[in-house]
Formats: sequence, structure tokens, C-alpha cells
Amino acid sequence: MANEMLLFTAGSLGRLVRRIVDRNLKSIGLTSAQIRVLLFIAKRDSAHQKEIEDGLLLTRATVSAMVDTLESMGLIVRKKDSDDARAWRIVITERGLEKIEEAKVSTEVVENTMLSVLSENERDMYMDITKKLRNALEENLC
Repeated sequence: MANEMLLFTAGSLGRLVRRIVDRNLKSIGLTSAQIRVLLFIAKRDSAHQKEIEDGLLLTRATVSAMVDTLESMGLIVRKKDSDDARAWRIVITERGLEKIEEAKVSTEVVENTMLSVLSENERDMYMDITKKLRNALEENLC
């Protein structure tokens, strides 16, 4: 019973957060999934599509469609990889970086609300436990 409750609770929290964040991001014309991709690329300065798929646990079709959409919005560009003439790197544009900053403002209220009910110790414990659970799932079931 405890495992079922853990799965249900974790899934419910994730869905609730995503619903609220997506609602808040609507004002800047993006979804939480699109912001995750932009953040992933920005953190690395650029990325191959396969790196995005693996890093965010998304399918090739999902990433391909998302990259096409983000490119059409002018938030990313594809550039030839200087190390591999057959490969393309996905690079965030200045406009993409601006959208990330807008998203931070849109999502800040959600994070602050969540953090406001936790002590500093509880925040640290939550992050540690979440990372431990994610690592266990990735190592044992992915």
C-alpha cells in the first residue's frame, strides 16, 4: 500500500505542478516541456537532438517536433557541428534566452508557494529524496 501511495502522490504532485506552470507559461506562448528543452540547451550552450532525448527522457519524435516548433518560433537554430559534418547542433538564440527569463518570472510564484511550506531542512531532504528515487528508477528500470 505504501508504494502505491508514493507513486500516486508523486504522480499527482507532478501533474498539478505541470498544470499550474503550463497555465502560467501560456502568457508567454510556451509549455513547460518547451521550457525544459530550452533550459537543457542553454545549460550546455548547444546540444545534439540525441542528447536532449536522453537527458530529458523524451522520444525522438517528441524532441523532433519540439525542436521544429521552437525553431519556427525563433528560439533555437540548427547549426552544422564543426566536429562532425553529418551532425547538427541545436543552439539557443537570444530570443530563446529572453523566453527563459520570462518563464522564470512566470514560474517563480509556483516554486515560492511550494517552498513557503517547507523548512530549509525539509527542502534539502525533499531534494535528496527526489534525486535518490529518480536515480533508483533510472538505474534499475530504464
